[in-house]
Amino acid sequence: MPIRRRILLAAPLAAALARPAAAQAWPTRPTRMIVPFPAGQGADLLIRMLSERLQQKLGQPFVVDNRAGAGGTVGTEQIASATPDGTTFGMGASGPLGIAPSLFPNLPYDPLKDLTPVALVATVPQLFIVRADSPIRSIADLIAAAKAKPGEVFYASSGNGTTQHLNVEMFAALAGVRVAHVPYRGSAPALADLLGGRVAFMSDTLAAAGPQIRDGKVRAIGVTSAQRSPFFPDVPTIAEQGVANYESVGWISVVGPRALLPEIANAAARAIGEVVAEEAFAARLRSQSFTPDFRPTDRFRAFLAEEIAKWREVVRVSGAKVDG
Repeated sequence: MPIRRRILLAAPLAAALARPAAAQAWPTRPTRMIVPFPAGQGADLLIRMLSERLQQKLGQPFVVDNRAGAGGTVGTEQIASATPDGTTFGMGASGPLGIAPSLFPNLPYDPLKDLTPVALVATVPQLFIVRADSPIRSIADLIAAAKAKPGEVFYASSGNGTTQHLNVEMFAALAGVRVAHVPYRGSAPALADLLGGRVAFMSDTLAAAGPQIRDGKVRAIGVTSAQRSPFFPDVPTIAEQGVANYESVGWISVVGPRALLPEIANAAARAIGEVVAEEAFAARLRSQSFTPDFRPTDRFRAFLAEEIAKWREVVRVSGAKVDG
């Protein structure tokens, strides 16, 4: 074969080998990223930041598609039912994937069977907070108050079956106390009643509670994660204050539909891992109160199974029901 012809035939192969592995497996059509929550929320902003970087990295358009409803289950069902050709991914979150299977008797998807776990991206704990002038200054004080008046210490949440609700129910079960739940339609009215002294405490996100703490309106008495939060390093964890095995974090991930080709899922996970490892991107996550926590497909799948089992037990013990 003439040398020139061999060079011409080899050129496309060399170019293909020079391309990143993720780009080789990635579809050439635009990728839709379904977010099962309204635009503008913290999780939505995170996925938009991630999609922007993936678009730059993979050279393909990423289009964020918000499909809110029923606590994130509407959009999650649409991810599960999408064609598994790599053109549709979505945001997976602790509510619709970890908690919903135990709350909704007719959930139209099984997170472990109908979705492909691609990668965990970030985690975010919550804080147990009380009003600044509350006599409750620690988790030990809260336990003592609850034991002194079983069922008469009231706490607020953003609604039945939310992480704010179940975080406290898990605490009560592990601490051996009874507290009274007052559900609201959202975190803002719940926080308003905490500030008004109508409830004694609540669990809330770092993003919502942080400004109130810095303004001196509320006091954080415990963080729900296994380690102290870098955002509030002086606030001890609930576990280190005597409630053994207590841990609860919210989390954001990327998932795909069932039967997504392994090479596409792995290419996506590699690209996501590279993005999360970028210091500039990690700094943007931390600016939104998220902690970068990349876990590839296999580790994320194991984590998801543990989360579903944990929340199933919390729902069973608490008797939690969804609103409506």
